[in-house]
Amino acid sequence: MIKLSKDFFDKDDLHKHKKESCETCVPCKHDKYDHKEKERGLLTELEVDQAPYPVPFTGVPSLGNQFTELDVCTDDCDYRVVLDLTVEWLPTPLTVTAAILALLTTGITVGVPAQFRIWRRSSEGTVLISEKTDTSPIFALAIPPVAGSLINFANTTTTIHAVDPDPTVGKNEYFATIEFDTSVVPATILTGLLGAGVVLSLTPANIVSYTFTAEEIEANA
Repeated sequence: MIKLSKDFFDKDDLHKHKKESCETCVPCKHDKYDHKEKERGLLTELEVDQAPYPVPFTGVPSLGNQFTELDVCTDDCDYRVVLDLTVEWLPTPLTVTAAILALLTTGITVGVPAQFRIWRRSSEGTVLISEKTDTSPIFALAIPPVAGSLINFANTTTTIHAVDPDPTVGKNEYFATIEFDTSVVPATILTGLLGAGVVLSLTPANIVSYTFTAEEIEANA
């Protein structure tokens, strides 16, 4: 576990990195007002215990699965960004095939697992800040289940609370994605279980509603 607090930011390597960022990056400019002049934050201290950071990830985010984005202009190298995401989502109904019918009659529970990720995109590249998984269970099913009928899944609400302790000085684009989670059961195994004609996926079309907020927090006093 890593302690993301004032002590964390005082470590030599990170302090050097942030100092260099302050010296080399151009602060954001605001047309309507002076950012420093108008900042009147009431939160004087933020202590965070969060792991892992950043989240290990190989490859690139699927931008086709992005459903929200916020821009945060950070003008000080010791600031943090608090991120909150609440998503209500609903999987597409699934048609019962012979393979699915066999699973249901043997007592295996069918649900749709989702993976939600919050990313930061900036001049320093793209970083995965947080990821969480959740599952939508069966909401309605014909009893007894018959081939050709529909499996309806439940509206599910998923919440992510995360902190970016090291935002880039300048513009930071925070965005969220939704994907079908194959980390536990690979897609090849799912195809074998459910049948070749069944395609399981989650896209922004499965999002019912969401709220995404980002708060810039100054360094601890």
